Formats: sequence, structure tokens, C-alpha cells
Amino acid sequence: MAKVWVLMKRELYSLLVSPVSYVVLGVMALLFGYQFVTSLLSFDQMLMVAETQARLAQNPDVLNRVNLNEMVILGMTGYSFFLLFLAAPILTMRFFSDEKAQSTYELLLTSPVSSWQIILGKFAAAKVFLLLVLATHLIFLFVMFFYGNPEWRAVVSAYLGLYLAGLSFFAIGIFASSLTKSAIVAIFIAGGINLSIIMIGSLGPHVPQNLGRFIEAASFHSHFTEFNQGVIQVSSCVYFVSLIVLFLGATQISIRSLSRA
Repeated sequence: MAKVWVLMKRELYSLLVSPVSYVVLGVMALLFGYQFVTSLLSFDQMLMVAETQARLAQNPDVLNRVNLNEMVILGMTGYSFFLLFLAAPILTMRFFSDEKAQSTYELLLTSPVSSWQIILGKFAAAKVFLLLVLATHLIFLFVMFFYGNPEWRAVVSAYLGLYLAGLSFFAIGIFASSLTKSAIVAIFIAGGINLSIIMIGSLGPHVPQNLGRFIEAASFHSHFTEFNQGVIQVSSCVYFVSLIVLFLGATQISIRSLSRA
């Protein structure tokens, strides 16, 4: 574990000093802030309309239809999912490709660490960095809980799903980076894989029923949607963990095959 810790700190440091990381973080924070403000304004307008309808109809149940979680929290986490889909390939593009381009890849492979330790060190850095990305949401969540009354269990579920989805995107990005020494090519490979596993769910209604159920079970987006709706399913947790293990395992195979070449 000590070697993994050292590798994690090395990779995390390279992420934190990279201008690309700060540009990506800045753009994500800006877009998320814009989404948050527009969602709140929309919620406020809907609430005023509902209050007017409740007074006119003398039916206070109308206000129950305006749900803070559904109109703001779910929109925020869903938008963040889309941002991570775009950002993860950019943040991970240099994990292995830079090592190859700078001729430090062979030195890393011949150092007294195993390929799994190298992969886990890089992935651990990605996990910490993803926590830093999601930590930028704390100020928005503070505003939500201070001025409103969102359902905290649904918020926890949504952010757990967002974190697992983000880790899956990072695992895919690490795998893509291990295939090439070109960072740009790594972005396109990771983006293509991400898009494929997200879009596969759309094929479900167009194939035979048994195959459709299998495709739905393999759909990335459907599992994230369950979390985003406040439902924590063991099957969805297993799905994301399996996806992470699959691509980290594929990364090890890629490293070993390239080291023998």
C-alpha cells in the first residue's frame, strides 16, 4: 500500500499543477453555477404559480407538486453527469500517454512496483481528484439546505451515483490512455467508449425482449438514473464497481502486452 500511496501522491500532484485541470475545473464550476442559478429561478417561478393556484383553488396540495429535489437537485446532478462525461477523458488523457511521450514509461515499468500498483496509484489519484471536483458543489448544497428543505437521502443517493459514474469514466479514461502515447487519441477513445455504454440503453426497445432486458441491465444511464431518483440498488452499485474493475483489468492487460512488445 505504501507504493500505491507514493504513486497516488505523484499522480495527484501532476493533476493539481496541470493548467488543463484548472481550466476543466473552472469551466465545470462556471457551467454548474449557471445551471444552479437557472434551476433555482425556474423553481421560484413554478412555486409562485403553484401558490397562486393553491389560493385560487383553495387547495394547498397543489404546492406538493413543486418538489425541490426533482426540479433542482436532480437537474444539477444530471447536468454534472454530462459534464463528467466530457471532462473525464480530458483529465485522464495524460495518465499513461505522457509517460510514453516523455520516455518515462519504460522506467516506470522497470521500477520495483507491479503493474497493478501503478494502475491503483493512478486510479486512487483520480478518486481524490473527483472528490475535489464534487466538493465545488458544497456551496450550492449549503444554499439549498439553508434556504430550502430538500430530502437529504435523495441528495446522498444522487451524489453517490454521480461519484460512481465519475469513477467509471475515470477508469475508462485510464484504460484509453494506456493504449496510446497521444493524449488527443486517448480523449477520442475514452469518449467513444463512454458514449457507447451510455447509448446502448436506447437499443432496448428495438431488439427482442430477452435481449432488451440484457441491454437495459447493461445500460450505464439507467443505473445512474436510479441513483439520481433517490433509489440505491445493490445491482446498480455492483454494476459500477464491475465496470471499474473491468476497465482497470483491461488497463493491466494493455500495459503487460505493450511491455512485452
